[in-house]
Amino acid sequence: MMNNSVAPVDGGQDNDEDLSKDLENWMSLLPQELKQTPIIHLAIPGSHDSFTSEITSDSPLAPDAENAIKKLSFLGPLLKFFMVNWSKTQTYKAADQLIRGIRYFDLRIGTKSSTEDLFIVHGLYSATVQSCLEEVRSFLDTHTQEVVILDFQHFYGFRQSDHDRLMQLIYHIFGAKLLPYSQHMSYVTLQYMTTQYRYQVISVYRSDAARFGQPLLWPSNSFPNPWPNTVSKSSLFESLHRGLSNRPSGSAHISQCVLTPPGWFIFQNLFSSLKKQCAVKLEESKSNWIENQSPGPGGLNIIIADFIELSDCKYVKDVINLNQKLIATSNKKY
Repeated sequence: MMNNSVAPVDGGQDNDEDLSKDLENWMSLLPQELKQTPIIHLAIPGSHDSFTSEITSDSPLAPDAENAIKKLSFLGPLLKFFMVNWSKTQTYKAADQLIRGIRYFDLRIGTKSSTEDLFIVHGLYSATVQSCLEEVRSFLDTHTQEVVILDFQHFYGFRQSDHDRLMQLIYHIFGAKLLPYSQHMSYVTLQYMTTQYRYQVISVYRSDAARFGQPLLWPSNSFPNPWPNTVSKSSLFESLHRGLSNRPSGSAHISQCVLTPPGWFIFQNLFSSLKKQCAVKLEESKSNWIENQSPGPGGLNIIIADFIELSDCKYVKDVINLNQKLIATSNKKY
């Protein structure tokens, strides 16, 4: 498979240096030349449907539940018993993912008629958005050289007033940590964000109408995020390769390295789970694919996965260590 990214070059620092030896502080410990590399050219590990760990069989149906599932809601606990196994994509809460090196978070958010609180959703309700964001802020307060990307991906049951409430929550929690939007992403480096300034959060808000006039929120086109939407491993990697081949210069890129089971697949494996049937079975192929990638222009940037802790966080370590390939070339002006 062709790779359109920067090739490793001999010389400079030892390319075998383990950049993942301290997952909690991996950005802080990067060599200086990588801190001066645009973040759109770094390899950054993320999680898919990031904050679903608190979904339980007691969780109510969320507004993103498919209509067919909503029609079966009369089955009550029996329906939700099966749904939990196919709705949870992560084991760990925000703080535990951050400690394990995750720096990109994918948020799907829904309203709830009985409260003004906003919730993480994936078929069922998970934690409140506020509790998740406060966990992130607490980590950043004590890890001042680490940076996160929060991708507010989908909004369910939202009116403009709900968007306004969410945006105010983001501003209230992160305040001066929020990096203002700019069309020119080549200057955005870890050094620029955390040394020249004290920025630690890039907040992507994928409702351009709702975010209009908000300088602290980043639009969708800054972080293209193609969805492979397949349960086939071969189709997944073809889609990921196609996404990187067509990657626009000057913006970030998100590779969704996840299998998406359609209804028939879930029905066939009803008594199993997303973790067993998709995440675990993808693990080896995912690892092989990642090891064959390189960051840099046209290369792998942000990648997301389910159940990031599998194989002792091998996925996270593999992605971080891809940045070894940039060490000898990071002084090149992109």
